Amino acid sequence: MLVKQLYQSPVKGRNLAKYGELSDQCICCGKPMKRGESLHVHMNTDWMAVASHITEENCLEMTGAESQGVFPIGNDCAKKMIGFTIKLNLLR
Repeated sequence: MLVKQLYQSPVKGRNLAKYGELSDQCICCGKPMKRGESLHVHMNTDWMAVASHITEENCLEMTGAESQGVFPIGNDCAKKMIGFTIKLNLLR
């Protein structure tokens, strides 16, 4: 499977109301990212998660839609997106 619907936590609305829009929050549930969490999900312009082996350069060819870039995903939500997360080494 090359693309998958992004998991949306049922508590995302509540978390966005509580924490507001942050630059570093889980795309699925809206919680702020914790120190040491480095998983991201690569999304295309159809707003579908793309498999971890697909790059920004070959996203259009492989999925039929251009890359939208990567977005942070918390460890708990990442369990719902196995095979669609990538680990980035970012300083936090």
